[in-house]
Amino acid sequence: MLGLLLVAIVAVAIAISIRIYRQLDSAAAIQETLVAAQQDLDAVIAAQVNLQTTLRGYVATGEAEFRNPYETFSNEFSGNLADFERVTRSLDIDRLGTTIKEMRDLHAEWDNQVARPLLHDRRIGDAPTREVLGKVYVDQLRSDTADIRLLLEERLSYSQLELKHRIDEGLSGGIASIVVFGFVSIVFVASRVLMQDVIDRERSIVETLGGAFRTDLDHLPGARIGTAYLSADRDAAIGGDLYDVRRLDPGRGLVLIADVSGKGIEAAVNTAFVKYTIRALARRLADPAAILEEFNRMFLETVADPNLFVVGFVGMLDAQGRTLTYASAGHSGAYLRRSAVVRPLEITGPIIGLDPSFSYDCRTLDLERGDLIMLATDGLSEARDHRGVLLGDSGAMSLLAASTGGEPQVCADRIVAAVRARGGGVLHDDLALLIISIDGEAAAAR
Repeated sequence: MLGLLLVAIVAVAIAISIRIYRQLDSAAAIQETLVAAQQDLDAVIAAQVNLQTTLRGYVATGEAEFRNPYETFSNEFSGNLADFERVTRSLDIDRLGTTIKEMRDLHAEWDNQVARPLLHDRRIGDAPTREVLGKVYVDQLRSDTADIRLLLEERLSYSQLELKHRIDEGLSGGIASIVVFGFVSIVFVASRVLMQDVIDRERSIVETLGGAFRTDLDHLPGARIGTAYLSADRDAAIGGDLYDVRRLDPGRGLVLIADVSGKGIEAAVNTAFVKYTIRALARRLADPAAILEEFNRMFLETVADPNLFVVGFVGMLDAQGRTLTYASAGHSGAYLRRSAVVRPLEITGPIIGLDPSFSYDCRTLDLERGDLIMLATDGLSEARDHRGVLLGDSGAMSLLAASTGGEPQVCADRIVAAVRARGGGVLHDDLALLIISIDGEAAAAR
């Protein structure tokens, strides 16, 4: 009977873990859609601003260079609004469809009643009246845009709250299962060994949840990848450290490492937001600095806790072309090893989450075959020995220089083993490690 109970509890725990993972994946898809919707809405606004600028310039000067781009901007407005409507259709947001229709109708009225008559004859007798009417239309368009932004923010907040509730609910079910099993075990056997076994099994489920964000790395042609993750919290291996490798096109891939402040389930939710938001931005923006600037603004608009921040590194890697373009948000744990020489990669901007006006710079590295890139969170440089002495950047570079030969995964494993040995098996901070070896040749098609 105890064996059947054990099988039942493990089955329930696995089912809960799978359910939580699917909910995380679903919520991440919603967040990615919301990011894309925000980008399309910004494009709609930009097209309307261009239309207004074109009209004002032509009315003021009568020069054709202002009037000629009007049709192009008008088509951009319609196309961008159609893209926004398509992207947001799956979000099922009340009032959004009505507001989009109102924006389309207002733009049509502005175009027919204001813009085209003035473009046809900028000195038309009722030009002042039409300009006043145009301001009314534009003000209403701005009001509709503000309403849409509010609806998107509300949908994002609801998605995050629902995700947290479901995770808490799933973990509560797992904990309840442990309690039931422990009670039955005490009644039948009163064995502490069996109880500890159940706790260890449930802990592995929590570790599976934390690792869900680190298992879907893409293969990049011309490169090999090694990874490692160590949690400083033995009871719940869920922290804010993450890494990601995402193939964007046949020759280029996104590489990301980040450390989100905080621990536990809240950190897991924020980690999902960071990972999938930057993935979505990388699909639209090729410049890592622009990605960090846009993400910094979105992070401040989305995350309610003012004490949260993100340290990160975003790179665009072309392993076959042997180039890496990157931007760093306060992230010091990035290194390049060439032969036996290791050097740090420069920090190019401040950490995420302090000020929406922060800007970032890009750096481009010309790589060589055999180069090794190591990205690590501060769990590496802050690894302590038995006297409390930090490893530091120089120590991290020494470990990388000493880990020569073999696959990137072998290098990652050696560095992790060195960190464990240094601290006697005790970690003071989580450690995420991403190591990329540059082969410079296309890998066999998969």
